[in-house]
Amino acid sequence: MSSPIPRRERLRQATLDEIKRTAHAQLAELGAGGLSLRGVARAMGMAPSALYRYVESREVLLTELAADAFGSLADALTDAFDAAPADRHMDRWLAVARAHRRWALDHAIEYALIFGPQVPASSYCEGRVAQELRRSVTVLFRCMSEAIEADLVDASHVDAELTPTMRASLRAWSHDHGMAVIGEAEMAVCLAVWTQLHGFLALEVFGHLPMALNDPEELFDRQMADAFAQAYRQEKAAGPRAPVGG
Repeated sequence: MSSPIPRRERLRQATLDEIKRTAHAQLAELGAGGLSLRGVARAMGMAPSALYRYVESREVLLTELAADAFGSLADALTDAFDAAPADRHMDRWLAVARAHRRWALDHAIEYALIFGPQVPASSYCEGRVAQELRRSVTVLFRCMSEAIEADLVDASHVDAELTPTMRASLRAWSHDHGMAVIGEAEMAVCLAVWTQLHGFLALEVFGHLPMALNDPEELFDRQMADAFAQAYRQEKAAGPRAPVGG
């Protein structure tokens, strides 16, 4: 039986949670550029000097919010991945891609934070932000890596075009994300699919899709299915299957 959490620690965590809730409200109202520790302290009725006992700086607070956001995204993607049929690679990819889109639209503030310029770049390489980022990325790439293991990926057209510099970068990225078993060409294909997903979501979340586009969900499904089909030889002829979890 685990020991109870000391009261002082519980009170500290409760205050940290309130700080993050208040900061999130500021993000919604002012954007990341308008977030300030002084403003958070004022909204909470705290002295700014007291707030510094909980968060050292604005950058630390933004980093904490980013870690929470990546964790929420990773949970949503994991749930979609686990619920989809393991032997139907297109269905599983579409389920995860749709879960990513739903999360991005439902959490536009967090999306702008974690995929914008406000969080220090160094935070994405270490600590809790890096851990949660890796967890979310790993779910997306598991859809692809399982198809690779099933010998469904045709990366021959990519392999001949990779430069030594690109190969080294892809090997390093694969190693950092626990996917060292994937070849460089296959990883390049995976990254191409991944960037298409993020490109569409960035346009939609930030309001840059054509105004006349009445059904972006249908276009998203079509593009995600096409991106998958272009990469995987045995799925190519089938096209998109029935909606999954939609």
